[in-house]
Amino acid sequence: MLCAYTMGLGKTVLSIAVMEEWLAKDDVDTCMIVVPASLKWQWAESLARFTDVPTKRRRVGRASVVVPDDSACVVVDGSKAQKERQYEQILAQRPEYVIVSYEAVIHDWKRVRKIRPDAVVLDEASFIKSFRAQRSKKLKRLTASYRLGLSGTVIDNGQPEELFSIFEWIDASVLGRWDLFDQAFIHRSRSGIPVAYRNLPLLHSKISDAMIRRTYRDADVAPYMPKVKETVLPVRLGPRTLSAYEQIAQDLLKELDKLGGFGTLDLAAVYAGRAESGTTVQGRVMARLSALQMLINHPELLRDSAGAHAAGDGGSTYAARLVDRGILDDVTRSPKLDAVVRYLRKRLTADPTLKVILFSFNKGVLPAVAAELKQWTAVYFTGDLTAKEKAEAKAVFASEPDVRLFLASDAGGYGLDLPEARLLLNYDQRDSSGAMDQRNTRHVRASSLFEEVEVVNVVAQDTIEERRMERLAIKRRTARAILDGRGADDDGRVLADVESLRANLVRSLDVLRRTA
Repeated sequence: MLCAYTMGLGKTVLSIAVMEEWLAKDDVDTCMIVVPASLKWQWAESLARFTDVPTKRRRVGRASVVVPDDSACVVVDGSKAQKERQYEQILAQRPEYVIVSYEAVIHDWKRVRKIRPDAVVLDEASFIKSFRAQRSKKLKRLTASYRLGLSGTVIDNGQPEELFSIFEWIDASVLGRWDLFDQAFIHRSRSGIPVAYRNLPLLHSKISDAMIRRTYRDADVAPYMPKVKETVLPVRLGPRTLSAYEQIAQDLLKELDKLGGFGTLDLAAVYAGRAESGTTVQGRVMARLSALQMLINHPELLRDSAGAHAAGDGGSTYAARLVDRGILDDVTRSPKLDAVVRYLRKRLTADPTLKVILFSFNKGVLPAVAAELKQWTAVYFTGDLTAKEKAEAKAVFASEPDVRLFLASDAGGYGLDLPEARLLLNYDQRDSSGAMDQRNTRHVRASSLFEEVEVVNVVAQDTIEERRMERLAIKRRTARAILDGRGADDDGRVLADVESLRANLVRSLDVLRRTA
């Protein structure tokens, strides 16, 4: 079964109730919960809160949390030696609950498979959305008689094939063979690029018997959820930033012309740091596209990337070339950062109780924001932190009134509960609609402390950021058509009709020149 409740509606509580029912059966002794690493201790807290297992108080830095006793639940976490002891304890004692991360299943597979759980819950099941990825293939080998997938963003990037991959683990009989699925629901161009998704009402019907779905817009749910006010904070590039933007965009157009009609871009890979090598045409396109976004976010990101490349510590060859060419010499300030700081300073000053979540996929943005708003205490939540450090950041933000800012990379975008916040600000946007919906609902919870919460999207006008917003709208419409049965046209289709990246660059550069 797939539980596709949208974020904040209680998938965790529902799944705990399901697992308690399973554990009451004679053939279920151990339930394994597979989660993103950042959520391991949040899940442990939920088990302690919503079940009758014995509990203990655990220190996480300067905060503490209540979690189940090890006799009832083992959280696989810590050093390699600690994990070895935890796996041995699981095999010896067979606790009711085992919590492991997706990474542990992959890297500790020989250990994990020996556990042979009677039931498995996949939290954020969109982690197996790519049926060709090695991670998905290994995770799909983790099976049990009882299986439950949880995801508020089943179709993470607006592509029905992501749903197919998840159902390969949930119940492969629901959607059948891939080749027939592809023919029935995906209309491709001669070069294989999806140009429309079709027969979506039929797809919605096929998955409905194996999926439970609720959204915060449903009439029986809305009264228990905060209202969401979503707005855009527009930003104009200054003359110096605009000059650098135009030069990078012209470099990008040259590479797009070389790419021609013989390839497609995985934009999600760009923003996740998985772009192809800069030695290929596609890789060079991605490098220049990424450079445009870094420039918009803060020019120092490009200089840092160039410095890392010079030191042999990763970084971008193209960023190093931009520095060598002097394109960034006069670009010292970020119009976007200045606009965000002015906005947040005004809001934080006006309301001394306001707590703010700020997301950026460029981690370097976060300390820049904190430095400009240093009169307010901030905590960080990024992939550089350990699971315990993430649990501490969450606990401190929740419990200490003086901590006003929660500065997060997309490590904080999945499953994290932050009902103490009233304002969420997206410093930038991901290319994935699912990732954005995950971000935007960290504070949209049934447990929210407020009747209304806000989402503010910061968008640089007449740049690639505006096109990304249009692409996100198409992807959300596709997801709604499949999951909720609404959003398709009269023929059951959603067309991928956003203008091409090349056309968008040409048009936006013309607008920028005329308005400069």
